[in-house]
Amino acid sequence: IYDAIMDAFDGLPIAAIVNKQFFCCHGGLSPYIQNIQQIQSIDRFAEPPSSGPFCDILWSDPMEDFCGGSRYTFNTVRGCSWNFGYDAVSDFLEANRLLCVIRAHEAQDDGYRMYPKNEKTGFPSVITLFSAPNYLDSYNNKAAVLRYENNVLNIRQFNCTPHPYHLPAFMNVFSWSLPFVAEKMCEFFMGLLRLVDDAAEDKIETDIKTKQQQFRVKVQAASRMIHLLKKIREEREQSLLVGSLTPKGTDVTQVIAALPTPSIHSQISLVSSAPVPIRNLNLSFSDVKQLDRSNEARPKSDIPLRSNTSPDSLVRKASRDNILARRVSQSKISFINTDDNTTTTTTPVTPDIKEDRI
Repeated sequence: IYDAIMDAFDGLPIAAIVNKQFFCCHGGLSPYIQNIQQIQSIDRFAEPPSSGPFCDILWSDPMEDFCGGSRYTFNTVRGCSWNFGYDAVSDFLEANRLLCVIRAHEAQDDGYRMYPKNEKTGFPSVITLFSAPNYLDSYNNKAAVLRYENNVLNIRQFNCTPHPYHLPAFMNVFSWSLPFVAEKMCEFFMGLLRLVDDAAEDKIETDIKTKQQQFRVKVQAASRMIHLLKKIREEREQSLLVGSLTPKGTDVTQVIAALPTPSIHSQISLVSSAPVPIRNLNLSFSDVKQLDRSNEARPKSDIPLRSNTSPDSLVRKASRDNILARRVSQSKISFINTDDNTTTTTTPVTPDIKEDRI
């Protein structure tokens, strides 16, 4: 069953061209690919390698400094492939008579991101779409989908829907319940204190003010205890959340302290009896993305890639080549001929972009 599932994945397309204008892929561009024909020559019926054009289409990302002038730099976040810049995208689009690169692969706070416009077309050079709202139940991001119809690109945002109730990080109910039960017991006893009628005792007591002060101290102590227990429970849940985003064995307190958001550092309050600092972590999208950074790299494995020299794989490859040959002969799409630098098609009408934000 596992091999059948992997064979299905190894047959999925790695890129597509929509309406003769949009180059769609998961990751992005590759310095080894200058024209579409080079993508069509890739043997798709194989597992993605750790380098090369096949890997790059799935794993590359736009640079943070997209217009900084560099074309390609090594992708340190992924541990493989490249970061590509504006100049690399512009050259690829012009060489293949395309309008825009539409890709995914990166969480976006708004669900999508439009990169700077191509100077020659006035259209965004790259559009990133991310369709998983509240990614990892931690990012609190919106998601977006793109619909192309009647020469209009409609980008629509949507939010997540609540999961069925579960404990934070699916923690053990007994581990979670102790501070919760203590918190509720304090609330119970505080309620009893509030119900105490000291009218009879007050008649006997000579110092009513002292009695009232003692009662006030009891209420304040109970309130502080409730607040402390609630804080411990919330911070434990937050620590579990942070721990779920970081590699096993990571010191969560050091990771939190290294976050760039200044407001988090100002929220730190130490409690001597607590095993870890108690913090009110209002993590932003960028904070969670920083915590999750170590999980963004391509997984490393000593297991060799599966061999695809089986008769079934050869049959699928031959079938794919036949389909491609028929499509090329029937298609009206044409690209620049690298030999004579000519083309036979005209540029399609540039579509409008509509953003349905929430």
